[in-house]
Amino acid sequence: MRKLLLTLGLLAATVPTATLNAQRNGYGNREVRQERRECRRELRRADNRREYNRELRECRRELAQAQRSGRFQRWDNRWRR
Repeated sequence: MRKLLLTLGLLAATVPTATLNAQRNGYGNREVRQERRECRRELRRADNRREYNRELRECRRELAQAQRSGRFQRWDNRWRR
């Protein structure tokens, strides 16, 4: 019985942290997911190393912008309530 309660307690403690990690990494933000999808597509279609590197730089820039915009929107909405 103790093992069951301990297991359930640990499970209940890990579920919220997994959700927070997903949101912090940008998986909860639709804009970030869309940018990741577009970046993968563009990197797959690169014809040579130079084009690949250019697309990679562009993707990193766009992903950072998407993550920043989502973070500030959440912060702003938190204070408007």
